[in-house]
Amino acid sequence: MRQKNLVQQIRDVIKNGLVKEPFKATDFTFLSKSPSFISKHAVGNGKYTEYFVRVGIGTYKLK
Repeated sequence: MRQKNLVQQIRDVIKNGLVKEPFKATDFTFLSKSPSFISKHAVGNGKYTEYFVRVGIGTYKLK
């Protein structure tokens, strides 16, 4: 699945109240094949587009 689709899926799940912020990668079953997706796309990683902000150890919010 493309990264834009994954980001949109995460946004939709949060918007629908199925997962609350801050969240963990394990809160999203569709990330089971890409558990590092959220951490890779967190602010400050440098190489990847930033979609998330790390707010604690293993917890994130949407940017």
